[in-house]
Amino acid sequence: MLTTVIVLATALALTSAGWLVTDLRRRRARREVQRLRRALDRRDSLTHQRPAARAMRAVVGTALDAAVRMRDEGVGVVVKSSLEGLARWSQEDQSQLARLAGDDGRVAILFSDIEDSTVLNDQLGDAEWVKLLASHNKLVEAAVLAHDGHIIKSQGDGFMIAFGSAANAVHGALDLRAAIEAGDRRLRRRPIQVRVGVHVGTAIEKDGDLFGRDVALAARVAAEAVGGEILASDAVHDAVADIPDLHLIEAQTVELKGLPGTHRLWAVDTAN
Repeated sequence: MLTTVIVLATALALTSAGWLVTDLRRRRARREVQRLRRALDRRDSLTHQRPAARAMRAVVGTALDAAVRMRDEGVGVVVKSSLEGLARWSQEDQSQLARLAGDDGRVAILFSDIEDSTVLNDQLGDAEWVKLLASHNKLVEAAVLAHDGHIIKSQGDGFMIAFGSAANAVHGALDLRAAIEAGDRRLRRRPIQVRVGVHVGTAIEKDGDLFGRDVALAARVAAEAVGGEILASDAVHDAVADIPDLHLIEAQTVELKGLPGTHRLWAVDTAN
């Protein structure tokens, strides 16, 4: 009997000690969160809520909120909630890409990049190159927005963009070329040449990216272009043949790496 009492008393003491340690950890975590929030508030007052400061505060604030929720609700609940949020984001992104596709399920795919970008980067240095890229990227984004496109991804100086129709893609490419030629102050001081390839077809969407034979074909078409040139596939030529303000000139017949047969490419120009 005495042994049992001793065992129960020991267990109770250990449980109480464990509860005290957990409570102390919670209190310590709560104090740390409060301290960090006060530091952020002081930073805001010093920076007068500049955009960069607001963005940083939002990111850190989200992390702090997650920490508080983990403390109060447990890791499992927070992780489950985060996964549900990611699933909703993925579904929204997929529906946006689905809305771009035409009635036949096809989408126009455009690839662009800056000619001799590696050489330019070496000549300008990293700091100036990044500023040049920022000017270029703004013009790309404006052309895409003007023609209801969707930037799938950007890697360095290159873009992969989807449009709802071949006509929108070609008009967007022409607007981009004109904007690059006009340039902003930085681009007028250091002109660049952008090469573009356009194809229309079907694609598989996964995690916000596009895959498939037609995506690869669009990339290969872009690789054949030189700076300032917009090349289009036969499929694009056929799709815009009846649009009076678009004029495509037969440019070349080539073999495209990884794709069988030969492929006729068309150079895009404005109508005479």
